[in-house]
Amino acid sequence: MKRCKEYLKKNKYFVLFLSVLLVFGLLIGLYIALSNIEILREEVIYYVSHIENRTYNYVFFHFFILVIGTILSFFAIGIPFLCALLFYEGMSIGFVLGIFGAVYHSGGLIFALIFLLITKAFYLFNLLFLFTKCLKISCKMIGKYIYKTDPSILVKYLMKGCVLITLFVLLYDLFLWGFGDQILPLFKFLIP
Repeated sequence: MKRCKEYLKKNKYFVLFLSVLLVFGLLIGLYIALSNIEILREEVIYYVSHIENRTYNYVFFHFFILVIGTILSFFAIGIPFLCALLFYEGMSIGFVLGIFGAVYHSGGLIFALIFLLITKAFYLFNLLFLFTKCLKISCKMIGKYIYKTDPSILVKYLMKGCVLITLFVLLYDLFLWGFGDQILPLFKFLIP
């Protein structure tokens, strides 16, 4: 916990920027969900009625996104890619909250929060750390070309962090793939 506080204090402006990006995406997602509620109402009802048959396989998507983001950070275009990814994640969170809240009211909103907590919270937490590692890699690579410095030792250290974060996310995705279809139906009682 102490390390987390130190990390947040050291990177407060960066975390503020990421938070604003996420909240802006969340608001856009809410707007999209609420403006299209009549079109999507039947889809949501069908989804909830068949929730026992759903699998949550994010393994390949998350692996692809995390690896591409890390590789692109060597060329400094990984940062806009990861910003767009964070904005997209905010939009999807806002969309899920908006659509479940509009269709099922407070019970649907609580179910959506639990659903997002189970499926996205761990991923977003690790994405924040990956983002900071990739930003540092990009800065070191830019410094290599501008100032002719040798960032190889630090970049290797940062790459180890990126690999570790990717492994954590993949392990959680494998857990979710295996047990998500058993965990989420437990909370179906929240939806009338």
